[in-house]
Amino acid sequence: MKKFIGEIEYLFIEAVKIEYEYYVQKERIKEEQRAIREQMRQEAEERKQLEQQRKQVEKEEEKYKNEIASINQQISSTLDDEKLLQLQERIAQLQIQLSLVEEKKEQITSRQNGQAGYVYVISNLGSFGENVFKVGMTRRLEPQERVNELGDASVPFPFDVHSFIFSDNAVGLENHIHKTLNNSRLNKVNLRKEFFKVSLDELEQLVYSLEPSAEFNRTLLSEQYYQSLSIDDVPESVEIISEEENPR
Repeated sequence: MKKFIGEIEYLFIEAVKIEYEYYVQKERIKEEQRAIREQMRQEAEERKQLEQQRKQVEKEEEKYKNEIASINQQISSTLDDEKLLQLQERIAQLQIQLSLVEEKKEQITSRQNGQAGYVYVISNLGSFGENVFKVGMTRRLEPQERVNELGDASVPFPFDVHSFIFSDNAVGLENHIHKTLNNSRLNKVNLRKEFFKVSLDELEQLVYSLEPSAEFNRTLLSEQYYQSLSIDDVPESVEIISEEENPR
């Protein structure tokens, strides 16, 4: 009977292990699918914003072209040399502005249709502690907009930016960095949580090895965090002074 119970117990434990491993694997697959859906949702949102920016830029482009066409008509009918010179100078200024707008339009189109974008490296000392960094990707023309979103009401303090790395294949660069830092990942189950426990030196070395021309800021400003700490110290000082001036 003891031998039988021992065998049953062993089989039961093995069955529990198998069931647990199955559950863990199932949850990992679910998290991977959630991560893919989240990435698709974020990319769709960024493409939508890029489309809005593209339409706005096209309106600016049309205004400059109309203004240039209007001035060209004035030039064709102007006999005053001084006024003609002023109109030509104005056209030169408008053409410079038009070329900038057209360049911006090309950037937006390339972001919409390709993999170009920025990989960002940010930290939040007050929210997550030392040596914790988030590595993510955005297709926005202004990557700081994405960082500002991440530092909204969901965290107590804004993020510090350490690097914006532009790449023609930002998705691939982000995945490469994630794989390199995989052992340092904080949440090894939910891959959507792109936070890594790694030293500033190691992260800086990794960034420069992948993109030597990238800028890397080592400073942890954490202004609001340190200001909050200094404010916390004020009541204690006031209380001490009050007790010294009014001894019981």
